[in-house]
Amino acid sequence: MSDYQPILLLLLFIVPVIYLMDTSLVIIRRNANHMENRLASLTTASLAVMIFFQYVQQLLPEAYTLNLAAYLIYPVSIAAAGCGLLFHLAAAKVYHRLSHTKCIMISAVPLVLYVVLIVAKGTGFFFLGVKSEELWKQALFAPAMYIIFGLIVLISILNLVICLAARTRAASIVERQRWLVLFKANLYYLLAAVLVSVTVVSLAPYFYIPDSVVFLVTIIWCISLRIYMKYDILPSAKKKYELLYQFSPTAIMMLDKHMIIKEANPGALSVLGYKKENEVQNLSLAAFIEGSERASIAEEYQASLLKGAWRNREIAILDRAGKKRVILMDTELMAEGERLFVLAVIRDITQQKEEASLVHFMAHHDMLTKLPNRYHFNRELEASLEAVKTSKALLGVMLVDLDRFKLINDTLGHQYGDEALNEVAKRLYNSVDKRHLLARLGGDEFIILIRGAHEYDEIVSLAENIHQVFQLPISLQGQDFYLGGSIGISVHPFDDDSSDGLIKRADIAMYNAKHSGGNQYRLYTNEMIALVQRDVRLEKHLRKALKRKEFVLYYQPQVDLETGKLIGAEALIRWHSAELGIVHPGEFITLAEQTGLINEIGQWVIAEACQQGRLWQEQGWDDFMLSVNVSSRQFMQPDFVNKVQDILRSSRLVPDRLCLEITESMVVNNLNVARKMLDELVALGIHIAIDDFGTGYSSLSVIRQLPIAIIKIDRSFITDMDAYQGGLSIVKTIVSMGHDLHKQVVAEGVETKEQRDRLRQLGCDKAQGFFYHKPLPLAEFNKLIAAK
Repeated sequence: MSDYQPILLLLLFIVPVIYLMDTSLVIIRRNANHMENRLASLTTASLAVMIFFQYVQQLLPEAYTLNLAAYLIYPVSIAAAGCGLLFHLAAAKVYHRLSHTKCIMISAVPLVLYVVLIVAKGTGFFFLGVKSEELWKQALFAPAMYIIFGLIVLISILNLVICLAARTRAASIVERQRWLVLFKANLYYLLAAVLVSVTVVSLAPYFYIPDSVVFLVTIIWCISLRIYMKYDILPSAKKKYELLYQFSPTAIMMLDKHMIIKEANPGALSVLGYKKENEVQNLSLAAFIEGSERASIAEEYQASLLKGAWRNREIAILDRAGKKRVILMDTELMAEGERLFVLAVIRDITQQKEEASLVHFMAHHDMLTKLPNRYHFNRELEASLEAVKTSKALLGVMLVDLDRFKLINDTLGHQYGDEALNEVAKRLYNSVDKRHLLARLGGDEFIILIRGAHEYDEIVSLAENIHQVFQLPISLQGQDFYLGGSIGISVHPFDDDSSDGLIKRADIAMYNAKHSGGNQYRLYTNEMIALVQRDVRLEKHLRKALKRKEFVLYYQPQVDLETGKLIGAEALIRWHSAELGIVHPGEFITLAEQTGLINEIGQWVIAEACQQGRLWQEQGWDDFMLSVNVSSRQFMQPDFVNKVQDILRSSRLVPDRLCLEITESMVVNNLNVARKMLDELVALGIHIAIDDFGTGYSSLSVIRQLPIAIIKIDRSFITDMDAYQGGLSIVKTIVSMGHDLHKQVVAEGVETKEQRDRLRQLGCDKAQGFFYHKPLPLAEFNKLIAAK
């Protein structure tokens, strides 16, 4: 070997080895825990090892050449190609579609094939011998080795495909640029390898160059990775923390010891209302704090430098636009040389505070009227009772219940009912001195806490003012509604000493006012409790009435106006109480509605009527229609239709012999649900009648939308036929409209021959009333049937 040859070998082999190993170490130091870094570093190190052993091959005697090539140089080069493929697969995030095992198996195919064949066949299967000429020693390849080279070329092409596919899917410009760099690196590497191979073959007749120099083009891989790192494709620990700082939704600032902002991430800029970091650098964070707290928080910040970090320190600030924000700040002291800094992690809790404030408001206020609610009123009443223990002032509780509020809900709907409640709330608020407390208990009930009164006259004066509020109408949809208000008042210390007792006695006084006709006020007296006690006693007996079988049905005949023939009856409940005697429905039906007993009672009425209807049906009264009233609460039961169906099945009454009577107010406020239920009832074969027709606001629209077969004219219109000409016109209109809509029309409350004759002339279909018969007990009604 001549003197220049060692230098030439060093330049050709050792310099690339050093460069490749340096690149490998740089890559692994960026982030040794990341798979992409490990694979890239391993690939580069493998190339360095391969070139190093090629250098060793040239230094050792020719006898070692074949073994070095067969067992070190080419296995390492094939392994490097597999690692390169694994790197591309990992960088392209293919692992979510192919498992790690499958990726490794694909990448290892050339190496496994080479190892299996060389173990099985020996070195002669891949190498024919050794060629040595001057400086170079070269193992000569057998045809099988070119198959391995072909697989390596296929891997290079697959790397190109992966780069193109990843660049197509890339979301950002930077990411697409990164993949373009890697694509070009693979392309240049492949082209350079082809170019060097062609050059070696072309120069062979003139100048011998071994095929192994083709591996020197791997330096392109090393250069590409250096460029790759420039675009931050290979992760680094430092870069990871920089990304966390920049993209964290949490606001992060670096402050100096004087609370001056030195650094701020985008999250912090957003909290302060800025877009660029240089806009806030060297501004004092204290300048953003609301004026009243600025000095104290600045002092506290200075103290924290000595005492320790802040944790969850709540601070109110004003952002650039002047909007108030509430932040929670955690701090940590950091030293940089001799300089002291504070790392501040900030959470904007403005929305949480607003939501908490809203939740608190909702817990203490009525959402419709925005007045204090029952809970808030009770707390204030308790506090006021505690306060008056040391004074001689009176404390009053005034309970206000609207008398005819249901009329608005039933005629116009809940939307206008809410509007009416808001108007009442405003009027009451304007009539109550601000030292008192006005609240809404719920529904149509309001309550007033009267504070600071020294004489009864002051409380009575306020009651007069409140009473006057209800003397003015509320205008809705062009109509004036006079609601009226029943007012009950209790006074501490005369009526009770507890909050519950005062409210209870005010409620009793209100009940008395309502029972006396409504739209008036009453101061509580002990005698009032007797009325409440009567209703309590009535409820007690009412709950036992069904079990004791104290309810009976009376039947009021319905006749065909044209022929006078008895064609049906309306079943009406009566209560024969063992303790109370005969109780009129007007005394217990409302109480049954209020207590929920109406559901059980109503079901009994339908069942009893259907059983009796079947008996009449068996006696030959096949065309006899039996009508039963259904209460609002009973009708709105989710399983009401099923209950009626069960009753029909058990009684075996033909369904079209049953007519259920409902009122317009029962359905007008929940029309969609009511329509569905009525459709299901009609599907059973039952007839539906609308009772008290003409008293509701939207009667015509209801009739058109619901499957109603019968219209029952309210008795008030029948009475008015005799009183004035307009009354007759109303009845005439209702009859005409009902027939136009193909409905039967029944007149209620017919009491005179003249009324019957007029209804007959108007073409009304059916009638019931005292002119024909009052409601009869079953025995008397059976006699009437027998006579007919």
